[in-house]
Amino acid sequence: MLCWQRYPKCLPTIGQISLLLFLTLALSACAPAMSKQYRQQADPTLSFPVLASDPDAYQGKIVILGGVIAQTTPKPGQTELEIVQKPLDYFNEPRLTDSSGGRFLVITDRFLDPLIYRQDRKITVAGEVTGSEVRKLDELDYRYPVIKSRELKLWPLQPWTASPFYWGLGYSFGWGPGPYGYWGWGPGPYYLP
Repeated sequence: MLCWQRYPKCLPTIGQISLLLFLTLALSACAPAMSKQYRQQADPTLSFPVLASDPDAYQGKIVILGGVIAQTTPKPGQTELEIVQKPLDYFNEPRLTDSSGGRFLVITDRFLDPLIYRQDRKITVAGEVTGSEVRKLDELDYRYPVIKSRELKLWPLQPWTASPFYWGLGYSFGWGPGPYGYWGWGPGPYYLP
């Protein structure tokens, strides 16, 4: 005789099943952005400032870096991303901070649309260091570490609020004009660039 035939109270309730499903989904959503393979291959002791000081010395090393996109340039057979480095959190997501170790280039062998991979979007890359390249950055000769992409994660736009009303920049009524609308109550959600 089976457990639930003899003891009907041993059957899980709908609430218990729902809780178990919710916890399973929540824990799976908390996984780092980069695959386990590249997290194991990456050298955790190789910080971005060390890499940026002498990129040619680390050719062939696998790194996980992230930041915000400064520029996306499609080229024949590849796309080049210029990224302003930002520190990563536990999930490999770039933190929204004013600190940066500098810039680096990512080369990927596929087309990435510049309207999607646009300026100020957060991105994380796992890739191989292929050396460095000196280019003009305004008036400065800047040496960029170059990373050959193996895996990319473009982070979704984050809503400021999920509320239908938001105290901030809105398109409905308010108390004064702003660059995109009026300050005051307005419908949400609003998205960061």
